[in-house]
Amino acid sequence: MHSRIVALQVRVVCLALAAIFVSGNWAASQNEFPPFHCQLIQAEEIEAIIGDGSGHRTRPGIWAMSSTLHHFSIFKNMSSGMLYGDLRGKANTVLEYVDDSTCVLKREPTDSYPVRVRAQFQAVSPYYIDCELTINDVKDRIAGKPWDFRSVSVNCYANSPEDIRIHYLSGGEWERYIPQVHAAPGTAIAPSYVDQLEEWPDYDDPPFNWGEWYEKSFDEPFFYGRYQHMVLILVFDKPNMIRFYDSPTGGGKSLLPGNTSPAWDFEWIIPRKDYQAGKDYTFRTRMIYKRFVSDEDVLLEVRKAQRELGFETVKSAK
Repeated sequence: MHSRIVALQVRVVCLALAAIFVSGNWAASQNEFPPFHCQLIQAEEIEAIIGDGSGHRTRPGIWAMSSTLHHFSIFKNMSSGMLYGDLRGKANTVLEYVDDSTCVLKREPTDSYPVRVRAQFQAVSPYYIDCELTINDVKDRIAGKPWDFRSVSVNCYANSPEDIRIHYLSGGEWERYIPQVHAAPGTAIAPSYVDQLEEWPDYDDPPFNWGEWYEKSFDEPFFYGRYQHMVLILVFDKPNMIRFYDSPTGGGKSLLPGNTSPAWDFEWIIPRKDYQAGKDYTFRTRMIYKRFVSDEDVLLEVRKAQRELGFETVKSAK
């Protein structure tokens, strides 16, 4: 109940700020207003609050997301969905209004983190959030490291689902999986269609997903999670670069007694041979949040996203 009240309060604040934004002569008098820290974006069934890293919120991304069919935020309060590692904890992340359905989080490079980042979020009817991340390393981020790839990580902290697993295709069959404990062997899930994967070096403080690949790799660049009668599907561009990794407790406590909130995370990997400082790299994701019908309906939504957005598929990427 407390989490619902907090989410409602954030929504009211964002609506009030949006009303101020669209009224009056904003363009002529924008210096009279403080910067905006969050924006509500909407399209038919879906709405989301996108927020920056201001104050105690060090996790810019989707602060809350819900549907007219499920009045509950599916991402954890004080955390985020689509939390890009290149924005996480960066105090100079700012929010830009584009229109009532679209906004952008961005940051300029600094000496401590020399990466330019632009992350766009757009609500699209009837139940889509299209996300586009562009990064540019103004200095080489691999030079001097014991690994030979650039990771572009994304965290999604799910809020109290009954089923904490992710669902994906493996060997033509549906696999439904979450590691037993955080950072267990098999936390990372590889694509079955990539012949040569990155190698994880011995390292004193490795990311929690390094160690051992899960035995059942994924056939296609998507997965889904369940929230009661709803489904959240994530469809990814650049299939050769995408990897999944998950934690049963990454989202913290659950509102459901005896349960935990998972982290449904993923990353894109840029191998050294394809990496260049000063170059833009763009990564796209479609989030689909709708009433669950069937596994077959999930696949129809995946194909629709790939077709409409021009995503690379496993076949076209070969």
